[in-house]
Order: sequence, then structure tokens, then C-alpha cells
Amino acid sequence: MRFERLVPVIAALFAAGSGAAAASPALQMHRAVYDLSLGHTQPVSDVTGIEGRMVVEWRGGPACGGYTSLQRVVTRVGVLDQGLVSNDVRLSYWEAADGSEFRFTRTEYTNGELTDRQDGTATREKSGEIKVLREGGEAVTMPPETLFPMAFNLALIEKAQAGQRVFSRPLFDGTEELENPTTAFIGKTLSAQGLDAKVAGKGKALGEMEPWPVRISYFDPEEKEGVPTFEMGYLLFPNGISATLSLDYLDVEVKGRLSEVTYFDPDAC
Repeated sequence: MRFERLVPVIAALFAAGSGAAAASPALQMHRAVYDLSLGHTQPVSDVTGIEGRMVVEWRGGPACGGYTSLQRVVTRVGVLDQGLVSNDVRLSYWEAADGSEFRFTRTEYTNGELTDRQDGTATREKSGEIKVLREGGEAVTMPPETLFPMAFNLALIEKAQAGQRVFSRPLFDGTEELENPTTAFIGKTLSAQGLDAKVAGKGKALGEMEPWPVRISYFDPEEKEGVPTFEMGYLLFPNGISATLSLDYLDVEVKGRLSEVTYFDPDAC
């Protein structure tokens, strides 16, 4: 399970597209804590239980030259014939405010042992194409329409504000070798009453806002018209906070409950 797939959508939506950066004061940089648990499973699944926690932090702004994200996901997964398997995945991102560059590091520990580490940089060329270079590997190329996480989220929220219901663009977040074609379905705004997350710092209370229900399907680049490899549903608030997560890995669903939010000051680099 790639729990780090959460990164692209649990982002404060204060970033830029491929042009000049623009930030809205209504969009909030923050740290969010999510409690993870097992949802439904299919009969073919060998997962018997999941518990864990994810912490996602976003800082930055045009005054900082870009945006940073730190994420850590710690889980214990019950697996038939294996018992409990512990995973600790740590991610760090930096995205240029003008969308020209994206740097990423991913480190994974399984049962306390280092099992994977990847470092890479994606650079947008003058032609619009994106070249990705990972440490120890050869450069690969992605199409110009590919968006990095911040630009993707900004475009998504603009569609939601305009009342549009479908948004499709390829996304690159560093968790896969190349871009993922995605399709997002955006519902009408809902009431956030009853959300019990603890909020600290200066910012608008979540209960005073109306989030959009969003569901995003991720596809393999070679199977754009086929069955998605992963789907995620969540509530997206106008200030960039996400809540009530549902991660669907086809045979296993993981639930994410927002338990804590800390608001940061604007342009806190």
C-alpha cells in the first residue's frame, strides 16, 4: 500500500501553475494529523487490520520562492500468515513557486529496517516537457500538461469554485516512476458541522466553512481508459484542509480521520 499517495491532495492550495505565482490569503498553510484505520476489505485481501497515524505539513509561499511539504506515515498492518508489519514512510517535497522545478525525497522503513530511499528532481524545460532525474538513474520525460502537486491542487480548487464537476490532468508527485493520469469528481458543497478536529493557531474554524466532496481516480499511464489503480475520497475545505479520507486500494480501504490541525502564519518558510 502506498500511503504516501495522500500527499498530492492533502496540500494547502496556495501554489502556482506553470506561470507566475499567485497566493490567496484565504488558503491556509498548516500541519494536519490523521488517524488511520481499516475500512472495508474484499475477500481476496490478506489484510486483517490497520492502525496508524499520518502527519502532513505545508509551509512556504511566493516570498519563500516555493513551497515545502514534510510527511510521515507510520502504520501497523495485520497480514495473514505474517502477523503485524510496521511501516514508516517519510517524504519531503519542494516545489518552485513558478512551477519550474520539483524536488522530492522518499524514505521507507519496514519493521525498523531501511528498505527504500529515493531522491529526485523534476525540471520543466522551455518546451514545457518535464525531465525527471533520480539519483543513480537515467533521465525520463513527461508531457507538458503534467502538473506538480501544488499546481494540481490550485487547478482543482479553481474548478470547484467555478462549479465544475470533473477535472482531469496528469499528476507527478514523486511516488511513481512517471506521471499518473487522474480524474477528479467534485460534488456540491456540504455542511462541516460535526467535525471534531482540534484546531490551533490563527485561522477560520473548519465548522464555519462548506467543503466539497472530492473523489480522485489514479490510472497507470498505459491504462488511461481502464480500471483505476487507486482511488481516494475526501472533503476539501476552501482553505486547503482535507478531512474524512477514504483510500481505496481496490481490495482494501483505509480510513483517515482528521484529529488535529495547526495553522501557520502566511509565508512561514
